[in-house]
Amino acid sequence: MQIIEKFSPVALIPPTVFVVAALVLPWGGDADASRQVLSNIDCVVQPGKIASLGSAVPGVLSKVHVMRSDYVAKGTVLAELESDVERASLDLANRLASLNTATRLRQLNADFGSRTLQRNQSLFQKASISKQTLDQVKTEAMIAEMQVQQERENSEIAGIEVVRAKAVLNRRTIRAPFDGAITESFKTEGEYIADDAVLQMASLDPLHVEVVVPLSELGVVESGMTGEISMDVPGFEDTTFNATVRRIDPVADAASATYGVLLELPNPDLTIPSGVRCKLDFLSN
Repeated sequence: MQIIEKFSPVALIPPTVFVVAALVLPWGGDADASRQVLSNIDCVVQPGKIASLGSAVPGVLSKVHVMRSDYVAKGTVLAELESDVERASLDLANRLASLNTATRLRQLNADFGSRTLQRNQSLFQKASISKQTLDQVKTEAMIAEMQVQQERENSEIAGIEVVRAKAVLNRRTIRAPFDGAITESFKTEGEYIADDAVLQMASLDPLHVEVVVPLSELGVVESGMTGEISMDVPGFEDTTFNATVRRIDPVADAASATYGVLLELPNPDLTIPSGVRCKLDFLSN
């Protein structure tokens, strides 16, 4: 399990709008006013993704490997259900798949049947045995060959059973679907879960910036446009970041006469906080 201790605190705010931004680069200094298209618009910096994680099957939690605020890599085992029966089934399937005694025994019998058939064919040519006897020997040799094939097919089925047993066991393990921070832990060891969320995690790179723009400004904001972001957060008062418009809502909200815009804000070092309010200036390219 890979858990990275250092990351920026996350104060999650439920996503309410449909806007986000990309490309986070410090700007340093005041922006050229002539480049500003729209300015001082309220926005919210949100995690790129938020996922409530549960189990594919019901059961009792045996282990929870992470705590709130842990940063984990994609594929990390986060929690496990009790799986003694499933592990035993996998061990049994592996053992059965490794056995080849029955196939070897059938092959020996088939080889003997083939030699017996050859000898009896020679005797039949000399009229030393009847046609009935030769037919019986030939049938027994064919049956022996089919038994060999049957055992080989059984071995293939045993291999498939190993794959199935592994899949059943894996369904009782909760893994991180992406790199991100654990933001909530809802369950602990010993609790029975069915349709319940066990953990919640958020992706912090890239971040999304959500903003609503007045409908009167429709057409001013374009995909790929840069947005300069500032946050009234301790340590970030004098810092601005550039985000890129990725999505523009195709349907406006008639009640508020606004439409949503989504920008993407890269956060590779995980230092930019999410779940915070911000101010946004749209800049012409």
